[in-house]
Amino acid sequence: MTRYAGDRLRHAHIADSFNHKRSSGLRYILNPPGTAARIHQHLDIGQGEVDRDAFFGIVRELEFDGVATACVFDWEERARESSAFMP
Repeated sequence: MTRYAGDRLRHAHIADSFNHKRSSGLRYILNPPGTAARIHQHLDIGQGEVDRDAFFGIVRELEFDGVATACVFDWEERARESSAFMP
């Protein structure tokens, strides 16, 4: 998707997350069964399964010079530390 955007990419919103299809598709257990609830994660970069080396490599390859933001939802109790850590 990043390559497809190419030089039109102006804003990258970065979040790490887990691949919900791993672990036989049973990464998350939701109750009640069949619920329409959605799992939405924003972890510190490096805590999930997004290939960050590939992502940042593509961003460098495209010579991205726009705005990049990262918003972590999972660690409210350490919000300042998380913000300081993010690239």
